[in-house]
Amino acid sequence: MAETNTYDLPYPTNASPVNVAGDIQALAEAVDAILPSLGLPYHTLEVVNNTGSTIAKATPVYISGFGTSKPRISKSDADTLSTFPVIGLTQAAIANGSDGVVLISGVFSDVNTSSFSVGARLYVASGGGLTTTKPTSGGGVIGVVAKSNASTGIIIVGANKGNGTWGSMKAGLS
Repeated sequence: MAETNTYDLPYPTNASPVNVAGDIQALAEAVDAILPSLGLPYHTLEVVNNTGSTIAKATPVYISGFGTSKPRISKSDADTLSTFPVIGLTQAAIANGSDGVVLISGVFSDVNTSSFSVGARLYVASGGGLTTTKPTSGGGVIGVVAKSNASTGIIIVGANKGNGTWGSMKAGLS
């Protein structure tokens, strides 16, 4: 592992042994520690939910229109290509007719990740939500689980390119 000069963030090099869980955990902890001091722990977008129902916390969503001042969102579904691209995960439950926030990229803390293992790549599930099963249609990796826990779980959220593997991330392909 090497570290960045400015923030001492750990990152694997091509010569590093592959330790997905350990690498992601170390990076998540380091990012979680330094980002609040920068004032930008993540990138978000203020949105409105006009779907007719509440959208749960940590739900993958897409922009389905534009309201008077904010984008409208709807749940993404792996079975429906028109619900892509995913812009991020809802930061909290958003009731119908209410404003909310979507986490576009960054460290998503205090989320239930108990059904996923550390290092698991997350995709949009059939019917919506998150799954570790790569869909046959739809988008790629939405995030990677950095901590598995029912109430204090952590997901590293970002729009990855390439095949979403840790090897491609190390090689700069995602």
